[in-house]
Amino acid sequence: MPSIDVMIPCYNAGRFLAQCIRSVLSQNIDDLRIVVIDNASTDDSVEVARRLAAEDSRVEVVCHAKNLGPVASYNEGVDIARADYFMLLCADDLLTAGSLRRAVEVLESNPKAVFTIGPKLDMIDGENFVEPSHADGWRVTEGVRFIEDCCRHLGSAIALGAVLVRTPAQKAVGHYRASLPHANDLEMALRLAQLGQVVEFEGALGINRLHAAQITAVYFADKLTQLKQRLAVFDSFFSQEGAAMPEARRLHRIAIHRVGDIAYWQAVLNLFRGKTSYGVELLRYCFSLTPASRLFPPLGHFYRSKGSFKRALLVISGRKLGGHYPGESRGGDILGKQDVAFPRTRQ
Repeated sequence: MPSIDVMIPCYNAGRFLAQCIRSVLSQNIDDLRIVVIDNASTDDSVEVARRLAAEDSRVEVVCHAKNLGPVASYNEGVDIARADYFMLLCADDLLTAGSLRRAVEVLESNPKAVFTIGPKLDMIDGENFVEPSHADGWRVTEGVRFIEDCCRHLGSAIALGAVLVRTPAQKAVGHYRASLPHANDLEMALRLAQLGQVVEFEGALGINRLHAAQITAVYFADKLTQLKQRLAVFDSFFSQEGAAMPEARRLHRIAIHRVGDIAYWQAVLNLFRGKTSYGVELLRYCFSLTPASRLFPPLGHFYRSKGSFKRALLVISGRKLGGHYPGESRGGDILGKQDVAFPRTRQ
């Protein structure tokens, strides 16, 4: 079995950290190193990490006297990685049972594949959680196809918090970009996909824990901010590494149109609910990206996002599900989960 480095950036995640680390230690990997990079936590995160390091030599702890921000921790993890494979795992997240070994085995059998990825699996913060059964199926996708899929769906159907990467590939593409503080993981996936193939698992490799202490919980409640951050990812990629792709301009335009489409229907939703000023702001943003939307509503969105049309009808009719309008528990979006599940940055 090849060697694996799992870097765990941490800030005030003491109540989650032990469960996170143990989910990695239980993966049945012999040559494993876990490095907890603590960013000057003020809770018991360091004590928890050091206790686990004393119990298991595979756990190491790096402590910062000053909070340098999450991106600095990510990039420190990239710099100190030395194993065959590399993973960043947020301190409040988990790995699903056996996912690390499965990911390594598939990458070992597919030498042209650069990294593995899986669908999102969220868990609401709580002590009692039964991990669902996972599908073991997987497929290999050419990097160019993966990038195009990300442009069409804005990369939001995939989990970016438990990605296993070949360490030489990670070193080759370099650091995460501080200019994209809330979506740099997607931009990194786009850069990595240029180097080869991508293994896409049917089942989740990691579990995203949703809780109120996440720094982006309030920040990403603003759909307009979400959309601008997501578009900034594609602007960055296609103006730098992705600029040399044969169809870079076409792919970039696809992403721009998708952001515009979502902005349009978010505007309609907010206008319908009486949030006139915010709805108008979203419309203006949409028109700045896709001027044709002034005359032709982007109806194609409902065909691209599964279940969107049904949710829209339910909202228009005033019906609620479980005390909320359909999709409202994820921030009030009726347009489909694929369009609202943005990556989360802690610290």
